Amino acid sequence: MLRLIPRYPRKITAREIQTSLGSQHHNTTKRTIERDLQALSEVFPLACDDREKPFGWSWLKDAAAFDLPGLSPGEALAVKLAEQYLKPMLPTSVVSQLAPHFKAATAALEKLPRAARIAAWTQKVRVVSPAQPLLPPSIDPEIQRGIYEALLQDRQIEAVYSRRGDPNPVKYTLHPLAIVQRGAVTYLVCTIFKYQDIHLFALHRFRSAEILDVPVARPKGFVLDDYIASGALGFGDGKLVKLEAVFFAGSAEHLYETPISRDQVLKPLDANRTTLTATVPDTSQLRWWLLGFGDETEVMKPSSLRREMAQAARAMARQYKQS
Repeated sequence: MLRLIPRYPRKITAREIQTSLGSQHHNTTKRTIERDLQALSEVFPLACDDREKPFGWSWLKDAAAFDLPGLSPGEALAVKLAEQYLKPMLPTSVVSQLAPHFKAATAALEKLPRAARIAAWTQKVRVVSPAQPLLPPSIDPEIQRGIYEALLQDRQIEAVYSRRGDPNPVKYTLHPLAIVQRGAVTYLVCTIFKYQDIHLFALHRFRSAEILDVPVARPKGFVLDDYIASGALGFGDGKLVKLEAVFFAGSAEHLYETPISRDQVLKPLDANRTTLTATVPDTSQLRWWLLGFGDETEVMKPSSLRREMAQAARAMARQYKQS
């Protein structure tokens, strides 16, 4: 019964508890459950909303997490790591429900002896970006809450959004499809109005977001993993290119262990040069990656990409020549 009771402001009636218990083969009467709830409320931080019938029961908002049995050290560690790395990706309502469990996990780990290796594990693991670290932009917490809740409930939102470089915010009706965190920026994957084209909206550029009581019209065949694999988060249009490039001075060594594509082929030309051939999404991210090697790589094909790289190199040379 205690596990069935939600945390405030959600609530559950005695009849709903009776139905849930019955589905688990615990048959009892509604009156018995009401008596038990009254008795349990004298021991546990439970509250009854008796302003209207049927009465609803809930755990107090700030009540400590309760479970039988308590968290084992391993379970406490898993919950603590979930808080550390998954919290930004969870709906605000879910984070609120999990807050007591996060606190319970912290308390469980702090109670362990100093010599307990598992208690120190959270100080021994980190996720580090291979790119230059950037500070995340500020996101209005209320707007984020609204967007996450709309996504959770598959409901449309009416939003005011400031596009980069445009001083005039624009009002949109959006169909939330997914949340993706790319580096320091969190994006809403969505469609606009009645169109089926998929767009990315940075959460920090929203000026308002109101949940509408209208269901999302999900594009037929949309699969988040397929969308990401198409290169969309690398800011491309889903097209693929056959990349051929020459890497110098061992700069391709990491590609033997972390390939850029499944069909990648690395072929040493001599002690100083390695040729890479791979089918990859044609994205801005690809260009940034190639430019990051500086003079340690030369794009051979496709010819259009080679011209872009040459043009970028000439522009950089002009910039530095002026200084």
